[in-house]
Amino acid sequence: MTRRTTKRRKLTVPPAARRAAAATGALLCAMAVAALAVTDGTVGPGPAVADPGDGARAVPVAAAETGLVCPQPAELEQPDVGDDQFSATPVETSTSLVAVALDGADPALTTLDGAETGDLTGPLEVGDAAAVRTGQVPDARLLRVTPGGATYATGTVASVTTDGDLRGMVAGPCAEPAVEHWLVGGSTAVGSSGRLVLQNPGRTPATVALEAWGASGPVALGGQALVVVPPGEQVVTMLEAVAPDQSRLALHVTAEGGRVGAYVQHHRIDGLLPAGADLVVGGGAPAATTAVSGVVSTGEAVDDPHAPRLDLLAPGDRSGTARLAVLGADGPVRLRGGEEVALEPGKITTLPLGGLPEGAYTVVVDADVPVVAGAAVDRRGTPARDAVVDGDPYDRAWLPGQAVPSDGVVADGVVAVPQDASYELALAGVPGERDPERIDDVEGSTEVGLRGIGPDGAEAWSQTVEVPTGQTVTLDGADLGDPGETVAVVAEQPADQPGVVWSVTLSDAGAPSLFSVLNPAAPLASGDEVRVRRVDAVG
Repeated sequence: MTRRTTKRRKLTVPPAARRAAAATGALLCAMAVAALAVTDGTVGPGPAVADPGDGARAVPVAAAETGLVCPQPAELEQPDVGDDQFSATPVETSTSLVAVALDGADPALTTLDGAETGDLTGPLEVGDAAAVRTGQVPDARLLRVTPGGATYATGTVASVTTDGDLRGMVAGPCAEPAVEHWLVGGSTAVGSSGRLVLQNPGRTPATVALEAWGASGPVALGGQALVVVPPGEQVVTMLEAVAPDQSRLALHVTAEGGRVGAYVQHHRIDGLLPAGADLVVGGGAPAATTAVSGVVSTGEAVDDPHAPRLDLLAPGDRSGTARLAVLGADGPVRLRGGEEVALEPGKITTLPLGGLPEGAYTVVVDADVPVVAGAAVDRRGTPARDAVVDGDPYDRAWLPGQAVPSDGVVADGVVAVPQDASYELALAGVPGERDPERIDDVEGSTEVGLRGIGPDGAEAWSQTVEVPTGQTVTLDGADLGDPGETVAVVAEQPADQPGVVWSVTLSDAGAPSLFSVLNPAAPLASGDEVRVRRVDAVG
């Protein structure tokens, strides 16, 4: 066979001709771009068109598919010590996932790289209100939802270890990946361990930059400050290896090239006693006002090491002052010596919350510099019958800060509840006036509509709750619906009433001293409209 060879001649264009062609191309490009213009530069429904004759028309934009990244099952294994009596996890860790998509969504559960999987033990249940998936999972999952008419989608992964040094409930939400995460909580002090998990459900590598702060200021991470997360994979970093001996921690995760999920799996022991395990998940970005819901006091003394605590960080370069409003069941509670807190830039400030009367609280922080916040709450357990050391074990929950609703903005949301867990709601009406001298005189209330979703996808119950402004109201899930028959709780509130922040405390049904606290997931982004009109222009 004869191969034909074709010679290509190089065409030389004079410089003057190249300049003329470039100018002509630029003019044509400008004319093409000017042919279509967005009327007001905004995407969204916006105001109605005042003059329908101006040629503007609304172009519908469908909502994109949403992917929620779910935490992987807790990994609590420690090196074998050769004696089962001293094993860190003498019992198996049980992990369950519940995923709920409400109001017409089309959910699918895949691996991080998008591969379909059928390894959940429970089937897909579709009811009038939601589609529900439940079961056991071996590793991280991605909940994919095409919204359509859907309003909410969420999931919760809960791992429970009932005995051993690392006993605890490790629970966290399936959350949308993002380019930025703020994680407040955890520790790398002696007896503590933290696993930073970065998950990339996208199709391109993500380069993640890490910043860390401790009680003494910024923590130098050196060459570990940049992490590349391949597409469809996750990368785990042991924090004690990159930020050792930190009694307090706050992390800022920033991604380029894609959006990622981020959380810290933290566990600790106090000598030989279990001291808790949980996830530190992302909270609100730095803001002048933030809130922490789900703080519970059992009446601990001020100096009790197991009393609740609040961590605050001003990550900028300016010092400031934070003012705290502690909202209890009967209204605002004075926190002696803690109503105003001095903030040093780049240093975590810890405020013990001991000395509070027994009950549930919501802490609202107002600062003159942007801050992030988180809290830690301990719950005492009962020693095992064959315990080799004296003392009570504890479990710990890390509570993320959340945004405070502003005028016209409400905190509607949903929390998924594992079927083998009991739950309690904490709802607080946030007063607009939080000055310590006037907060006791706040008035008003907010009607919050609650509804529960059953495992069959049908609405299991509904209830309206009056939340007085300045107070924290708690509701036992057993009083709302039959135990085990609620897999999601939705809370909705009107925009013309004082804002409400809320959270859900999960407890293991078999071991109530094991618990975790979850913030609600916001509604899904819905389809929108773009207003456009044709503009004919030359030159």
